[in-house]
Amino acid sequence: MPWKYRPWDPEVARRLALAMDKPMKYGDFLAGRGFEEASEVQAFMSTSLKDLPDPLTMPGMEKAVAILGEARGEGALVAISGDFDVDGLTATALLKRALGDFGFRVVSRIPNRIDEGYGLSPAAVGELHDMGATYLITVDSGVSDAEAVLEAGRLGMKVIITDHHHLPPSLPAAAAIINPHLGGGWEDAPLAGVGVAFMLAGALRRSLGEQRQVQLIDHLALVALGTIADLAPLLGPNRTMVRNGLKVLLASEWPGLAALRRSLRLDGQPRISVRDVGFKMGPRLNAAGRLGSAGPALDILMTEDPVEASRLARQLDALNKVRYDTQASLVEEAMEMLEIECLSSSLTVVLAKEGWPKGILGLAASRLAERSGKPTVMLTIQDGVAMGSGRTAGNFDLFGALSRVRHLCLSMGGHSQAAGLKVPLESLDGFREAFERAAGEQSWSLGQNDLLVDMVGSLPDLAVLARHLPELEPYGQGHPAPVIAIQGLNVLHAVCSRTGRVDLRLSDGLNRLNVSGFNLASRLEEVGPVMDVAVVFDPESSGYGNIWRLVDFRPSGQDS
Repeated sequence: MPWKYRPWDPEVARRLALAMDKPMKYGDFLAGRGFEEASEVQAFMSTSLKDLPDPLTMPGMEKAVAILGEARGEGALVAISGDFDVDGLTATALLKRALGDFGFRVVSRIPNRIDEGYGLSPAAVGELHDMGATYLITVDSGVSDAEAVLEAGRLGMKVIITDHHHLPPSLPAAAAIINPHLGGGWEDAPLAGVGVAFMLAGALRRSLGEQRQVQLIDHLALVALGTIADLAPLLGPNRTMVRNGLKVLLASEWPGLAALRRSLRLDGQPRISVRDVGFKMGPRLNAAGRLGSAGPALDILMTEDPVEASRLARQLDALNKVRYDTQASLVEEAMEMLEIECLSSSLTVVLAKEGWPKGILGLAASRLAERSGKPTVMLTIQDGVAMGSGRTAGNFDLFGALSRVRHLCLSMGGHSQAAGLKVPLESLDGFREAFERAAGEQSWSLGQNDLLVDMVGSLPDLAVLARHLPELEPYGQGHPAPVIAIQGLNVLHAVCSRTGRVDLRLSDGLNRLNVSGFNLASRLEEVGPVMDVAVVFDPESSGYGNIWRLVDFRPSGQDS
């Protein structure tokens, strides 16, 4: 893939290094990440919960708190309608736990991805009303569910929407809508759905003076899970909550979280990382909903029974294995269709077929987007409707493009990187053409994503940087792990494993470095005697003898 280097000002870098009494290379890194003053760096590293903004400044929050005060005074039954992904599940569990602690009568409901699809439906509203609920809170959903909100109003229910997805052209007729995209300074690094739910719990706690003994810090474990899994930017309040939430997650005594840690062999580790959540915990919580009912995933977040928690952890692990096998088969089938049906000159990929598993389409679309370098939509056809998910490529704004073809969709929602949609079968060809035109109107690059490199360094530089880079953790969406390029290294040994990992032993003549790169085995024949390598800071790779993981390599001399 092409390597793109971050620009940086040497004078700013020097000033930062001197002001912070740090090595010059660390100053280079900070300048490349956009820092200009040492005070900015200190503020970024200081993620005290006291620095979180006042939740009541979020638009709609004061009104929502007042409505919930009414509900509590009436002793009314409050229903929570969530979503089947990790963000929706953690938001549902967080708010249900918090409201229960505050003395509310509360029930929850998660839609079945296969039977119902995303969001709040009129049928679900009717079901909750029949249970006796007169107040309804949506989490991680609702802002695009105008019809269901109208049905709730017709039944006499008051609806509070808490969501983080992009706003539709017109908002539902809810009693209160809480969404970072409504402004108030919250739109710069929008919260995930679980972050919005946490802010609602915090605002409600403040309003209930006699409930101040209720602690919410334990809920930060759920915020970290949902925020990381939903790829929300780890900046601003998200960064503060995730950094603290990962510590809570490591130590939490909640039976479900403890069982998940044990099943993944994370107990006894010095830390739980963003990658642990993104590649281990998140997929297991997602697996149940992708294959049908998300009930087991919500249950493990809510149970107080350690025996039941262990059983659920085993069940989720088994479901994740089924999900993985199903996903691999679907991706291979879709790649074959891609070669046959899509022109190489096209900007986008839209594939549809009857019988594709609905819950796996988003994952498969993500893999196709990675391989093709094109924004990809994958749809399953059922009862005259093509429904599924889309994923972006590079910096392509998927939601923006789909918004331009919204008139061809029965429903559509999401954000810049991912979206869900339904298209009438008779409109599918028109949708393909219109989506392709919308992609052509955006300014973005077709092809493989660039590898964004922080700086060129040397082998000794890696040791220096590794002592200071942990200060800026957690790394993730919006604040990626540092990538360093090292030029002109001699390759002493190169081998690939059966799992697709490439191991290289490198030398600059005086120093040596062992690095491992995953999913690079097919490129082993490209390794020559002298190579440039790009490595990413990754403390989890220490099991392979270093804290730098190989992400790309190429023959030396390709850079000017």
